[in-house]
Amino acid sequence: MHFTEPNAFFATVRARVDEHFAGANRRDDPRLYRKAAIIGLWFTGSYALLLTTESAFLRALLCVSFAFSAGALGFNVFHDAVHGSFSSSRRTNLLLSHLTCAVLGTGRYFWWYKHNVLHHHYTNIFEWDDDIETRGSLRLSPRQPWQPKFRHQHVWFGFAYSLATIEWLFIKDFVQYFSLRMNSYQAIPGMSSGEKWEFWSAKAFYLALFVGLPFALFPAGQVVIGLLIFHVILSLVLTLVFNLAHAIEKAEFPAPCSGTFCINDEWAAHQLRTTVNFATSNHVLNWFSGGLNFQIEHHLFPQISHTHYPAISAIVRRTAQEHGLPYNLYETYRETVVSHFRTLRTLAAKPV
Repeated sequence: MHFTEPNAFFATVRARVDEHFAGANRRDDPRLYRKAAIIGLWFTGSYALLLTTESAFLRALLCVSFAFSAGALGFNVFHDAVHGSFSSSRRTNLLLSHLTCAVLGTGRYFWWYKHNVLHHHYTNIFEWDDDIETRGSLRLSPRQPWQPKFRHQHVWFGFAYSLATIEWLFIKDFVQYFSLRMNSYQAIPGMSSGEKWEFWSAKAFYLALFVGLPFALFPAGQVVIGLLIFHVILSLVLTLVFNLAHAIEKAEFPAPCSGTFCINDEWAAHQLRTTVNFATSNHVLNWFSGGLNFQIEHHLFPQISHTHYPAISAIVRRTAQEHGLPYNLYETYRETVVSHFRTLRTLAAKPV
């Protein structure tokens, strides 16, 4: 990969952010630890009540609570830990990422490569950024070749989104493990024996505790319904946060250079052009989404705990404006979802 030489923007914004912290710890934020504790209690409490209540109706409601708590755990603990931004201790970050992978059911190694490597380095570059790759079910980039099956994607995308975690946890992770391919364009580096052991032990733990145990305690039909409620809600929670920051009208989709792959932009400027913040004044969303609505700050400073993003966002915005760079923002969550829908509708149309 080749980027043009760093320009004054990132040097300036980095210096200003350094000055903001003035030697203070950018990780190990007590607010983040308190939030993690609350979410952990929410997650374990929802599941414990789900397994012990006798009312089928209450179990259905608890499936919804459990799904939201799983989303919060992924946004706030798993995501920061895999980025190394939860704690200053590498061991603590690894421990938290291992634990959250085991209870969320995802393959940590594949997520790390998909998100930390491909998405954060090649943001919105078709064939490189796996976050805009849906294995052919949706067209999320204008660089992706159009096919007739995309014609009505803006009508049924919610159905595709609602199946995301079922496909991810029970199909995609295993396909990636055996094929060592992220998708049809990108190979995955070989796994060590320890990483393979981690994958299988985490999957076994998840399947035993969150699939096998319910089937042992309740009628199979109720369990299937409960699993569907849980995964549909969790899938929509995840996709309607992660997909809003890039597959949207204000974001650019730069083309790779012809020949040897490169990006004709300074790295930080590329992040600003391809990334969008949304609903940053919504305190509930800020708390729940782990700062992922401050996506610009996250892409520029992924190793700073997300609880600091609101404080540094004014620095980033002012510096971007001074250097003539965009600071893409949608003020409300509703406005963001509507823009995402319009993007899907535009991409559904056959290019002229």
